Amino acid sequence: MAKKITPMNTAAIMSIFFIAMGIGTITPALATIIAAFPNLSISTIYLVSTLPSLMVIPASLLAGAVVGSKVKYKTLASIGILLFAVAGVAPAFANDFTVVLIERAVFGIGLGILSPLGNALVLGVYSEDKRAGMLGAGTLMMNIGGIVLQFLGGAMAGFGWNFAFYPHALGIISLVLVLFFLPEPPKMVVPEGAEKPKIKVPASIWVLSILFGLVMFISYPLLMGMSILLTVNSIGGTTASAVVLSFFTIGGMIGGAVFAPSYKVLKRFIVGVGLALMAIGAALVIYTFNIVLITIGMTLVGIGFSYLMPSVFMIIGMTSSPQAFPMCSSILMALMNLFAFLYTFWSKLITNITGDALMMPMVAGMAIAIIGAVVFFIVNPFPKMPAAPAAPIEE
Repeated sequence: MAKKITPMNTAAIMSIFFIAMGIGTITPALATIIAAFPNLSISTIYLVSTLPSLMVIPASLLAGAVVGSKVKYKTLASIGILLFAVAGVAPAFANDFTVVLIERAVFGIGLGILSPLGNALVLGVYSEDKRAGMLGAGTLMMNIGGIVLQFLGGAMAGFGWNFAFYPHALGIISLVLVLFFLPEPPKMVVPEGAEKPKIKVPASIWVLSILFGLVMFISYPLLMGMSILLTVNSIGGTTASAVVLSFFTIGGMIGGAVFAPSYKVLKRFIVGVGLALMAIGAALVIYTFNIVLITIGMTLVGIGFSYLMPSVFMIIGMTSSPQAFPMCSSILMALMNLFAFLYTFWSKLITNITGDALMMPMVAGMAIAIIGAVVFFIVNPFPKMPAAPAAPIEE
């Protein structure tokens, strides 16, 4: 590498990962928001969570296309974090739901700008022997950030629905670190007279991204419906919902930490096992009505999801060139967020068919997980069997 990466450089990169799951900050407060706007349907209220996912799509694709070549990483990261913090907090001062949605859309743009930067920075500034470890550390930091932001969002919603938006202000800390310490990856030098390498996105990336997007139909009903499920069944309130949802992220941390040894044992079956864990976890949430078992269920869903995510990135690494990896990653994130947005309409479809807006979308998601697990126990999703990923290391 061109220069030594200091601990503060690493902290700046990790601060981007920390807020990357900020879209879930207000998820524990959805029941409180629904109570504050009784004249609006549940599917309309869900837009406060799903609309940012829609705006992530164009923003992430644009950021993936221009970062490092036309716009500096620090510039894009600063803009993204500023939008994250300002637009993230802004709904706390709004009373009109339309205004809230506009502010959430701007928040989604900021989050979309940030979404491809963390992984691209790791690949750009760290030596090859440290990249896998730092990607693992980034995933860990992303889950820690998700826990902190979700818990704060749920706890502060106890003071009022609008208080749930204040935790987004933590983005200011990330902004300071990025402004002063974010390293800039060296630009690729093309010899004079040589043709600049073209970025080609294999068709398989689109198929993979669409399949992974369907995973949102498994996890989103559980994440978005949790506060309502606990409230309606007198199991707990917003704080309890925040705690339960945080165990989805804790499960993600566990899944990320044990992914390497799990892969050594499971090999090509790891995708099927991940989907099976999500199905079992969903069943515990849907059928037990017990806070402890529901928490265990959400932990299993988080573990399963964190088995799937690195598996997908491994497959992308095997099917795309190094130059195309940032763009392929942006496509994956864009389609994942597209399906997160489409969940609102999927949920409405299931509701129109069954008459149940809360439980039946969860049941449908569980069915998708079961079908996917069966398929990938039979079909090998890897184009070739990769070596087990390295365990996270400290820089």
